[in-house]
Amino acid sequence: MQPRTLKAISLLLHYPDQALLDHLSEVQAVTETETALQPGRLAALYQHLGQGDLYLLEENYVALFDRGRGTSLYLFEHVHGESRDRGQAMVDLLTMYGESGFDLPPGELPDYLPVFLEYLSQLDAAKAKQLLMEVTHLVRNIGENLAKRGSHYYLLCSALLEMACEKPIDIEFVPMDFSTEQEDYDKLDKVWAEEPVTFGGGCSTPDYGTASGESVVQFIPRSDNAKAAIVDTLGA
Repeated sequence: MQPRTLKAISLLLHYPDQALLDHLSEVQAVTETETALQPGRLAALYQHLGQGDLYLLEENYVALFDRGRGTSLYLFEHVHGESRDRGQAMVDLLTMYGESGFDLPPGELPDYLPVFLEYLSQLDAAKAKQLLMEVTHLVRNIGENLAKRGSHYYLLCSALLEMACEKPIDIEFVPMDFSTEQEDYDKLDKVWAEEPVTFGGGCSTPDYGTASGESVVQFIPRSDNAKAAIVDTLGA
């Protein structure tokens, strides 16, 4: 479990902006040179981001991640929806962050997958892998829905599964031409909707120490300065 690769994937899952595009080659260098992933695993995503118009990338990101539960990046949304249990789960996750000395980035929710990955990047390899394995069923669900929608972002979910020593996403993938194709994402979510999933048990909140209990997503963009700071740490 390599922290710089986790940080890179976290950065790529964030709302795209010019800061990301300006540093894309640096992020790619991390994922291509570290041994956590097979060489070229994310090549198609880098090409998609590098050749895309920023306005369209931003528009497509919102369409993919902010409309419906199927591809939400908020982990507890997949488990609890909008129920009261989600609030308590948030508190428990914040407590876990605090006990490890991890400060939640301003304006973010604790169950936002990119934030969770940033947290994992600060842990020792064994602990990070254990916690990542607790959410791989959610990551797989998100990735498969992204693949069905023709989004290269599914490669990031597949990469996380690979880092957790699980089988990567194996699904027929046909890239969507987002510049011309208009999708009714609300209807797609109804077609691909699944029952809420849990963290291996029936408890209302996750028990991260024992890998039992339940568990998160919706997007909040971060500032260019905050994103640039993460890029700087990749070179550390």
